[in-house]
Amino acid sequence: MINTIYLWDMEPRLIDLKDYELSGGGKLGESYIKRDDSDVLLKLYPLNLKQMGIDEYDRASKVYSIGIPCPAPGEPVTTADGRIGLLFKRIQGKKSYARATSEHPELVEQYAAEFAAMCRQLHSVKPQPGLFSQAKDQYIQGIKESPFLTHQERIGLERFIRTLPDAQTALHGDLHYGNAIFSSDGKKYFIDLSEFCIGTPLFDIGICYLQTKLIPDEMVQELYHMDKSLAIKFWNAFVKAYFGPDAQIETIEEMVKPYALLRILLTEQMIGHPNPFIRPAIHRMINI
Repeated sequence: MINTIYLWDMEPRLIDLKDYELSGGGKLGESYIKRDDSDVLLKLYPLNLKQMGIDEYDRASKVYSIGIPCPAPGEPVTTADGRIGLLFKRIQGKKSYARATSEHPELVEQYAAEFAAMCRQLHSVKPQPGLFSQAKDQYIQGIKESPFLTHQERIGLERFIRTLPDAQTALHGDLHYGNAIFSSDGKKYFIDLSEFCIGTPLFDIGICYLQTKLIPDEMVQELYHMDKSLAIKFWNAFVKAYFGPDAQIETIEEMVKPYALLRILLTEQMIGHPNPFIRPAIHRMINI
């Protein structure tokens, strides 16, 4: 294992992308399998998300060190065009809970319960102080850097975030059922750990809610390979499994909605334009 300082003080090892075969990809990067060693997986980030690759290596190393189930972090590398990549030991026969549910919709309640059990276990961990940043601090920083918010909105949102509950709980930071996988031998892992942090679990649950109920139907299909109705079945079963069988879906949704709205504001920077549809709800939330 190389130390995180490698990425900052030394040049990552240069690789030839011709030695790897593309296996998947999206807006946040591509994955490749090494042609002469199928146990090696390359995760390659776009040029504009270089910092995300650096953050993921840093945080994945720390997450792995405290025993959270995740792939062992590999070596940071670079390509000839300057992109940052990470080499991981490939998990054979892996499948995300999103993909598995799309292929076997009759098992939606089982998969949602397994995902919920992973989340409850994650949210029972309290890392040592100082190892990870606070979710509240990450969101406040994101709000400050947003080019789409007015000064009044920034002030109101920072004040609102500071009123949210404090906690030392481990958080995935980008939790949804595409970022939890299981392998052919039954082992389960969290992936995509660049935003791992600590705080109230409602930050994580709010992202799950957002990615199920608040994004367009076609985006649910694109990201999670299923239609909106199946995604909602997963969400409803997840809520019951995570909070208990007596949990009221509508009550939980109202509780986590502010966290979902804050997440939308942070993703505006990534997609490059504001979401005007949520501004009235944001203004009600911060009383402006």
